[in-house]
Amino acid sequence: MTVLASSYDVVCIGGAMTGTAAAYFLSENPDFDGSVLVVEPDWTYDYANTTRAQNSIREQYTNPLNIQLSRFGAEFIAHFHERVQVNGQSPEINFRGTGYMFIAEDEAAYRRLEEESVEQLAMGAEVEMLRPGQIAERYPYMDVDQFVGARVGGLREGSFDGWAFFQGMRQRALHNHVTYVKDRVIEIDLDGGRVTGVRLESGARVGCGFAINAAGCRAREVAAMIDLDLPIEPRARTSFMFDCRTPIDYVVPLTVTPAGVHFRREQNHFMCGAVPTSDVAIDASDFEIRHDEFEELIWPTVAKYVPQFDQIGIVTSWGGQYDYNTLDHNLILGPGSEVENFFFANGFSGHGLQQGPGVGRGLSELITYGAFRSIDLTPLSYTRIERNEPFLESAVI
Repeated sequence: MTVLASSYDVVCIGGAMTGTAAAYFLSENPDFDGSVLVVEPDWTYDYANTTRAQNSIREQYTNPLNIQLSRFGAEFIAHFHERVQVNGQSPEINFRGTGYMFIAEDEAAYRRLEEESVEQLAMGAEVEMLRPGQIAERYPYMDVDQFVGARVGGLREGSFDGWAFFQGMRQRALHNHVTYVKDRVIEIDLDGGRVTGVRLESGARVGCGFAINAAGCRAREVAAMIDLDLPIEPRARTSFMFDCRTPIDYVVPLTVTPAGVHFRREQNHFMCGAVPTSDVAIDASDFEIRHDEFEELIWPTVAKYVPQFDQIGIVTSWGGQYDYNTLDHNLILGPGSEVENFFFANGFSGHGLQQGPGVGRGLSELITYGAFRSIDLTPLSYTRIERNEPFLESAVI
């Protein structure tokens, strides 16, 4: 049983990727000498977005801040072992650089991808525009008669073992004397416009200097404890793994179709899914597998672009969720305007695992220095929610 102190400098409400990234970067920051508590009700993490993700990272965003966040995530992955090792050991995350490929079915879509690539290149991303003939040479399994071109990313984009990635950061945070407790925050105490402590389901009360809302799809419930609102809803997302009867002996980038269906190789299988297909919020405890999504949308779409996918068989599937920001599909980061020591880190809309390192570093800077230092993430602040001014990310996968 974890023995709690009466108070902590920082309490992270939620202990999956976001809460752990904040705890990790605070504990690694030589200028932060405070204490950190991470409160997580599910120590198996079976129902965390982190463990139900598809474990990929890309640079191809339409919002420059998201490009920067994921570029730092890629750099963190490249130096993962030295950043998280404990007694010389760290988990093996098995990063596989394949790139992403965004397909354009018509010239207007191709021009949009090309226009977006200008900003991406300016931000240091590796992308190139390809026409069907070039795609056929590089990816001969594709039916290039189905589209007019694509944008393809470099080998900093790819996939990795998300569970090992998360566990490496968590183990390092524990090594750095971060406290984790299996419990749930059910109430937040306020005094004079500041959070003074949190009350736990176990009956304990813990004082705090800062509180971080890292509650994923339950972020709106946590914000409501201090009478603030978030435009965040749990949205259903099912992932499928399938086998293909005909071998494909080529690199298969994470391919994004105009229908929002995407697929990539996962060792000897293929992983696929689709962006949330319904505008209806689901319950935060709903992890149902939407089998009809595969039959009616995903399979016909992947077979359209890869003829070999006409004969495939599902190996496994699992239900997941997006903490979907209905305003602009983008992260909400930083303090609530009316409660200055309550920090949001919510609404990733499917990007949380890859952006976790950049967000954790940003939170560490805010708490330690009172300002962002590495990347100015101020445009992601809660004030845009109050003003109802979207800071849009249109490349949601």
